[in-house]
Amino acid sequence: MENTLVRSSPCAECGLEMVWTQNAWKAGDLANAAYRCQNGHVVDPSRTSQCPACGIHDTVWLGERDDRQQFRCERCGELFQVPR
Repeated sequence: MENTLVRSSPCAECGLEMVWTQNAWKAGDLANAAYRCQNGHVVDPSRTSQCPACGIHDTVWLGERDDRQQFRCERCGELFQVPR
């Protein structure tokens, strides 16, 4: 069975495995789940939107169009958009 907490691509900064981690992304007094490696590098959760087809956050931000962010899911291949 595939581990759904592990991101398909490694950390862009150090090459280590990225794991979906609660409270990894800090913004003031708020904390959100995000992908984080063992060295503490974190992927901005706004760049890993949850896939509406399979529910996994292992997605790739493709850009913006008409005030909507476009993503591709690395698990199921779904292309989707979310409001910016």
